[in-house]
Amino acid sequence: MKKNLLAAIALVGLSVAAGAAFAADQSSGATREHVRAELQAARELGLSPVTEFNFPYTYEQSVQLQKRTAEIEAAQHAAVPQAPTAN
Repeated sequence: MKKNLLAAIALVGLSVAAGAAFAADQSSGATREHVRAELQAARELGLSPVTEFNFPYTYEQSVQLQKRTAEIEAAQHAAVPQAPTAN
């Protein structure tokens, strides 16, 4: 009986830990559009493909990558037509 109870408690604990890790991973906020923009920016800046020689990026490269990614995302959002709102 004690063995079953301990196994059940361990299973619940592992389930809670896995759920928390999954929730933390989902809250990162990285959308497909953001990832695509970051990949495009990395290609344009010559930082892709990532190898052992160019990763991790230097601070200056990471700042360039963030700026270019933001520019690409802004251009993508400007190009997407907005749906009309109902009055």
